[in-house]
Amino acid sequence: MPDIISDISDKDRELIHQSNIFRGVDIEDLVHLISECELLCIESGHTLIQANTRNQHFYVVLTGSMKVYLNATMTEKFIAMLPGDCVGELSLFDGASTSAQVVAASNSRLLKINEETLWRLIRASHSFSRNLLFLLAKRLRHDNITIVDGLQQQQKLENKANVDALTGLFNRHWMNEFFKRQISRALTDNKPLVVILADLDNFKKINDTYGHLAGDDVLSTVARVLNKQIRAADLLARFGGEEFAMILPDTSIDEAKLIAERIRFAVAAKQIKFDGDTHQQTHVTISLGLTSLMLGDDITKILARADKALYQAKEHGRNRIEVI
Repeated sequence: MPDIISDISDKDRELIHQSNIFRGVDIEDLVHLISECELLCIESGHTLIQANTRNQHFYVVLTGSMKVYLNATMTEKFIAMLPGDCVGELSLFDGASTSAQVVAASNSRLLKINEETLWRLIRASHSFSRNLLFLLAKRLRHDNITIVDGLQQQQKLENKANVDALTGLFNRHWMNEFFKRQISRALTDNKPLVVILADLDNFKKINDTYGHLAGDDVLSTVARVLNKQIRAADLLARFGGEEFAMILPDTSIDEAKLIAERIRFAVAAKQIKFDGDTHQQTHVTISLGLTSLMLGDDITKILARADKALYQAKEHGRNRIEVI
């Protein structure tokens, strides 16, 4: 348990004066209020403020150091509080339960100010109030930076979960979510919609002849070709392996056939180089299966029909489109 010391020595007063919250404050004018405070000695590893509890004190670190963990499990990074820093002010002002866990990183000595005395210090000293506002602004700025960093990290994780690393296209996980939304919207609005499944022809032969790295180059190149041929409103994803899926909102089957033919021609015409070596190159073809949205469809049903159309394109000689 922390030890409470009632008497504040001259050395303690010097440390108080050097703290951030009392910087520029005439200590002599506040000596009667400071004398109401207590000194707290806490050993390394002991908890000063428990998360999810009611805090009624404001602490100024005089010697030693504290660790502020932003979650109760204390498994994430902490904020270090050194001599001159303060802790406990946010939960004291908003009256909410504490959100952080504060633990002594070393044997420490702190000035313990209760809530009533803190408000009296604020009323008694303009300099103290200014320092407190600066402290709160600094905390807010730090929180904003933490939030932005967290959002950026979340975005990176989401991108990693939704984007195929090889081709840069969205993956099947993303496709399942966004294709469902497009299908639901088209059914609700009674608008046409077409799904296309496309598969590279004889891709295994490319891997066997040129190697898997060359196969990766082929997939990446074809992905770029597809991306250029579809329209801004169309959605494209890597369905798996050498297979790609496209959804064309507000599109009739006749319009979709023209787009599919344009894709088929562009892929066949593309000269694919391996690792930038002009002596290693090939051409590939692609087969495509198309189907339009029907009443009562869901993503499983419409993909099954598109897959059946793709199978027919393969059976009928490849490098062609089929519609069901």
